[in-house]
Amino acid sequence: MDYKVILPDNTEKYFDQPVSGLELSESISSQFSRSAVGLRFEGSSEVQDIRAQIPNNTKTNIVTLKDEASREVIRHSAAHILAQAVQSLWPQTQVTIGPVIEDGFFYDFDSEHTFVPEDLPVIEKKMKEIIKKNDPITKKILKRDEAIKLFKDLGEEYKIELIKAIDPEESVSVYSQGGGWLDLCRGPHLQKTGQVKAFKLTSLSGCYWRGDENNKPLQRIYGTAFE
Repeated sequence: MDYKVILPDNTEKYFDQPVSGLELSESISSQFSRSAVGLRFEGSSEVQDIRAQIPNNTKTNIVTLKDEASREVIRHSAAHILAQAVQSLWPQTQVTIGPVIEDGFFYDFDSEHTFVPEDLPVIEKKMKEIIKKNDPITKKILKRDEAIKLFKDLGEEYKIELIKAIDPEESVSVYSQGGGWLDLCRGPHLQKTGQVKAFKLTSLSGCYWRGDENNKPLQRIYGTAFE
């Protein structure tokens, strides 16, 4: 066993082959694994996806739902749940970008439906249904051309534009949940939709694609979520 991972208390764990954060958490205990949502490697404050492979001989902290650092991961997944809910309610809607921000998250939509404040409780209800299903969130790495074809088949023009902007030799990550709903995203994300416990949609605003007023106007929904 020449593959070593060092835990925060300096305990060393040995494996026959490289392991992901999820596999490391499962080696500690199944109960602990159920609350694991991310990784932080020594020397970096950035939270990595729980599915990421851990470099050999690296001191690694597993972020759980009890940690404040889990907030970023929760908000990433809450944004995806928001987008899935909106597309479930208004299927012709196209999704654009949905980043985490300092106090929450937002998602920008291209939709023929004009969102009004009265829509927020309706969307929240649909989000709660998705969360209750506790669907697994899976990650897949695709080559650039594979990703373009995938989102072309889905009619997601904005995602195609984002993918075409990257180097042709690069790969992209796609996260899926809830019976095939998926999105282009670097992550990190939770293991399951049910790990989102406390969230709220807070406001609406108008915006433009890529922040350029010469581009198509979009609609933005803001929200927040906590561990």
